[in-house]
Amino acid sequence: MTLSKWLLFKIALRSLLLQASWNYRGMMSMGFLYSIAPGLDYIYENQNAREMAYMRHFEYFNTNPYFSSIVMGVTLALEEKYKNGEKVVDPEMIHNTKEALMTSLAAIGDGLFWDSWRPFVATFSIIFATANYSLTPFVFLILYNLPHLYFRFAGIYWGYEDGMNVIRRLKQFKFPQIRQTLRMGTLVLLAYLIPNHVNIHTPYLLSNLKYEYYLYGEKVVQGLCALTLVTLGTFAYREKVNVLLISFLLLIFALVFYHWGIFI
Repeated sequence: MTLSKWLLFKIALRSLLLQASWNYRGMMSMGFLYSIAPGLDYIYENQNAREMAYMRHFEYFNTNPYFSSIVMGVTLALEEKYKNGEKVVDPEMIHNTKEALMTSLAAIGDGLFWDSWRPFVATFSIIFATANYSLTPFVFLILYNLPHLYFRFAGIYWGYEDGMNVIRRLKQFKFPQIRQTLRMGTLVLLAYLIPNHVNIHTPYLLSNLKYEYYLYGEKVVQGLCALTLVTLGTFAYREKVNVLLISFLLLIFALVFYHWGIFI
């Protein structure tokens, strides 16, 4: 007995409501059970066995919601093996596997999406906003949700097909390198935005230039300012300074320069 691709897709679709019944006692427990219920119904035809399976998964559950479908796929694969009588699989083993996966995937997913991808996409979208592009909110939503939906809907198949070996598949993505690249990208975009989307008060520096050369000179000053900020941000990041702190310092830098009349 195997679950069909359509049924797995339906479970992944249900996982979009994972946090609809979020609570302090079980966190995402109700959402997790709701999501995998069609799979459990298919695996356990016996009413008593099905109810016991429901109770097993009406327990504390909390992970990154975008990676939750991976845990669901692995869980259903183990439940299927347990129902078929494989000796190595029992309720305690299913519980321990689910707990280990939800913890590790929470760390990976939160670091990837909350701390890296979201700030990068938000900063990237600001470029469109400064150009008065009316579809900027849609740019953000589409760009942000592409990897989210990919992992949510592909993850259910990975988990079900690979079981615990799904960790090997996830290692291929090299998440630490992706996080580092996204954080560096966020710093570069912020450093670019500050001098290029405000007017730098440069008459004192360019007072000897003719008017026809003034705008070119101003662009040179903006470029040098952006280069300086990127260099300082990169150096701070390599010295293990938190990206959020660097972003906050860039904001303070812009406000102080505005107060001094350098940024107008």
